Amino acid sequence: MDTIRRSAFLLALAALPLLAACGNKGPLVMPQKPVPVEDPAPAPPASSPVEPDAPAPGDVPTTPAEPLPVPEDAGADDGDG
Repeated sequence: MDTIRRSAFLLALAALPLLAACGNKGPLVMPQKPVPVEDPAPAPPASSPVEPDAPAPGDVPTTPAEPLPVPEDAGADDGDG
């Protein structure tokens, strides 16, 4: 009988640290309340249409602009002295 008691005592002694190790360590962790999400207010409708800064493709002239004249001595003096 002494062997059975000893076995039961050792089994309980070994199970005690295993049962104590279960769960979270440290302070109790409480879940946070969800933050309500607010929808942004819809933009008020525009009272007048917005005019673009650039002209429409149909307003651009089809003839190309004349190129700028190149000075004749442009390559002669490069400013190095």
